[in-house]
Amino acid sequence: MKLRKSLLTLVVLLCLAVGTGLAADIAELKRQVAEIGRLQFKRDVPVRYLDRAQLKEYIERLFEEDYPDELADREEEFLYWMGFTRERLDLKSLRRRIILENVGGMYNEKTDELLAVEEFRKVDMLNAPALAHELRHAVQDQHFDLAAVLGDLSDFDDRKLAALAAVEGDATLVMVRQMGFDPDLVGGALSPESILSYSAMAGATTLASAPGIVKHQLLMPYLQGMKFSRAIVKERAWKGLNRVLEQKPLSSEQILHPRKYIAGERPQAVFTRFRPARGEVFHSGVVGEYYLNVLLQQGLEVADTAAGWGGDLFTLYRDGEARLLLWESHWDTPEDGSRFLADFRRFLERRFRVNFDKGREAGREFLAGRSTDGFFFLRRDEARLFYARSNDRDLINELISGGIYD
Repeated sequence: MKLRKSLLTLVVLLCLAVGTGLAADIAELKRQVAEIGRLQFKRDVPVRYLDRAQLKEYIERLFEEDYPDELADREEEFLYWMGFTRERLDLKSLRRRIILENVGGMYNEKTDELLAVEEFRKVDMLNAPALAHELRHAVQDQHFDLAAVLGDLSDFDDRKLAALAAVEGDATLVMVRQMGFDPDLVGGALSPESILSYSAMAGATTLASAPGIVKHQLLMPYLQGMKFSRAIVKERAWKGLNRVLEQKPLSSEQILHPRKYIAGERPQAVFTRFRPARGEVFHSGVVGEYYLNVLLQQGLEVADTAAGWGGDLFTLYRDGEARLLLWESHWDTPEDGSRFLADFRRFLERRFRVNFDKGREAGREFLAGRSTDGFFFLRRDEARLFYARSNDRDLINELISGGIYD
């Protein structure tokens, strides 16, 4: 299941936001999904109905298998040191509560079956779209192997987010079509604000009150993913969309700007040369354009503050209680890098009350500062930006004195 957890809960919230769907029995629903998505089932998909307690127990067991403590610890540390959260989260507990809140069902690619609560046995105008969404996942899995498409990366890695958006956006587009709506006309209803509003009304209060990064990680694949899928259909028809998972998007940049996916614009590979003398790599990955937009978000809307992103790499080192986060990003132009640096610096100063001072080492200028949240380092070299944060003065000083910032 790879923690995709599209679980009918969130999909039902999408249905509530735009209205009810078209009623059908399960056989007719399967026919509609195949017809709308122009892709046939290779084999029938069994539907297993469980009562809510049984389904909750089933999903909780899968959650424990798919989300071990070690992975949750790495993601918690990354979110904290990159600055997505002001305090450390109990991320595993939070995500478990969100997933189990108002459990509805799920397609499980491990067993090739759709599981749903008993109330969904009678397909009606509310649950038909949610079931259609999950049935589209079954079609995707039969043709493209969802586990292989999604891979084993962290859910907070840009590459995983892009793949997830391709998968969920496709299924959401099929769902909206099954409901009889024009996807271009429901954009206002399918917004993060409306979904969160309906989630609170529906009793999914944990999602509504979760930190921004957690909410956006869950919502982005459905909302931005549907816009991406819609753009592909407009450009290449459904035949083109049904080829996307054979050549999945490689970055959230491609999801946010579908023309870049169509043009084959790939993210730049980034390699950071600096290695601290002590400590081991605890976590690494790609932040990406969308998560950088969330990081710098002000107000309710996620603006495209990271436009011009070309590629990045973060590495988190640990040595006992000491931590060192290194993040290097490449931008399309020096102007893009300069603009983002200014916004990022203001974010750090505001969130961590850092006062940056200019420094120079080995002929290279940089910015360095400290606060109660640790030691901070910033440097831009044309279209490259280098950032470091640590709770250990020696690790930052080693970075500065070494003069290797790329």
